[in-house]
Amino acid sequence: MPPKPFIRARRNGQAMVEFALIATLALVVLLVGIQFALIGQAALAVSQASYLGARYASVNSNALQSDVASKINSQGSPTITSPANALTVTMTCLDSSNKSIACTASRTFGEQVSVGVTYNATSKIFLPSNTLMGLKFPTNLTATENAMTE
Repeated sequence: MPPKPFIRARRNGQAMVEFALIATLALVVLLVGIQFALIGQAALAVSQASYLGARYASVNSNALQSDVASKINSQGSPTITSPANALTVTMTCLDSSNKSIACTASRTFGEQVSVGVTYNATSKIFLPSNTLMGLKFPTNLTATENAMTE
């Protein structure tokens, strides 16, 4: 004997309610995953920018902090270089005991140079921070790279 149409309709309604609950949860998980992917991409770009700056400063012994910053802005990832004033570049030189000294216009062979890059990632965050299960997304991404002058 086939089931009554009324019972079949109740089962279809139950499936729709379950789908609505699961779809909402899946959408939240997807959006959080996309948010972390955007922040991860920016973090990788900051790391690459600090490497690029340290390499440039080590190969060009006459490069100053402004030269390193313009090199990073011209060849860095558009992920971090497109919003103006979101990227901060610092360059310090280190002596043989790893103490900070003033970077001169002509560094000697073997002198260490440290390039730090800081990026304000608030422009990459599209989800509200504290409303989703207390998640707090990082807003300042920092990377530092050391190299020796060639």
